[in-house]
Amino acid sequence: MSAISGCSPNVVVVGGGIVGASIAWHLAAQDANVTIVAEDIGGTATPNSFAWINAAYGNPKFYYDLRYRSMARWRALGDELLPGLPLHWGGSLSWDMSPEELEEYQKQHSSWGYDIIRVEQSEISEREPAFADDALPKWGWGLYAGEEGAVEAADAANHFIADAEARGARVLSAEVTGFVKKGNRIRGVVTASGEEVHAHHVVLAAGLGSVPLLATEGISLPVTGEAGLLIHTKPTGPLLNGVTYADELHLRQKLDGRILAGTDFAGGDPGPDPQKTAGELFVKLKQALKGTEDLELDYFTVGHRPTPQDGYPILGATGLEGLTLAVMHSGVTLAPVVGDLISKLVLTGKSDPMLADFSLGRFNTTSTARRSHAFRA
Repeated sequence: MSAISGCSPNVVVVGGGIVGASIAWHLAAQDANVTIVAEDIGGTATPNSFAWINAAYGNPKFYYDLRYRSMARWRALGDELLPGLPLHWGGSLSWDMSPEELEEYQKQHSSWGYDIIRVEQSEISEREPAFADDALPKWGWGLYAGEEGAVEAADAANHFIADAEARGARVLSAEVTGFVKKGNRIRGVVTASGEEVHAHHVVLAAGLGSVPLLATEGISLPVTGEAGLLIHTKPTGPLLNGVTYADELHLRQKLDGRILAGTDFAGGDPGPDPQKTAGELFVKLKQALKGTEDLELDYFTVGHRPTPQDGYPILGATGLEGLTLAVMHSGVTLAPVVGDLISKLVLTGKSDPMLADFSLGRFNTTSTARRSHAFRA
């Protein structure tokens, strides 16, 4: 991939969720002229995510490395580069696997340098005193990962975009329906109104919307959407200190006081009656926590997470000059590192070695030597 010539190249970013917002901010911070084009500023999957920041169990080392690097990037952004991001570093407790799986998780990740320790039931209660005894692990212990955290993802996306605008970026609220093309090179995008937005380079970070857009150029993107239901309570006083993964109940308290919960961090199956599913989950939540007599359910969300065929991000070249891709199911954890790596790829033409494992081209080969399908977000 060749570098963009010119002091201040024009780059269009398609997508206003957490990934597109991070890419746009990283480009603007390097003096690119950025135009963000999106139907929904703040994204569609982003507002419906659990927004856990982690490099947790179930991923091979090459994917762990990317996630862990992004955790460090989140901290650098929040501490130095972009203060005001709605981050909360409260660590995580987990006992949502069998004791054998928990032991393997701790052994593997500790060997990789992850801050994860075994905690007895008494320490779990000290860290999260709101949990009822019946909700604690029956075998008497769990794991604590001290480096993990969470972010209010939609607010963070808007924060990225607002700061990018302060650096000169432009936001266009519109649906992208195709590309401006000259030969085999992409020169911009076309909106539903017929408007052409020209650029030296386009970054496609539109989640599930990336699939039909690439299809207009004959490129197959093996990404599907998985529905997940999460419940949001009305704001309440402080109850939870970090993220917790109990048996079929994953939960955290948002910065606005709401408790966010699902049967899984990705959201549970909404079922044929999502309202009923949400009500049943809320009952389970109240049973798991003490002091929730007055807690009320506010609303539920059903998000559709863009999930690549093998579970791993798809990052980099598309086969068309001038068009770079960034789509993944772990957008919240990965947004900072993806923003950093993709912006540098676009502006310098140089690809970080870490991107090699996540190319679209991997789906054109039968080699799966480094890959495991037992991924976890």
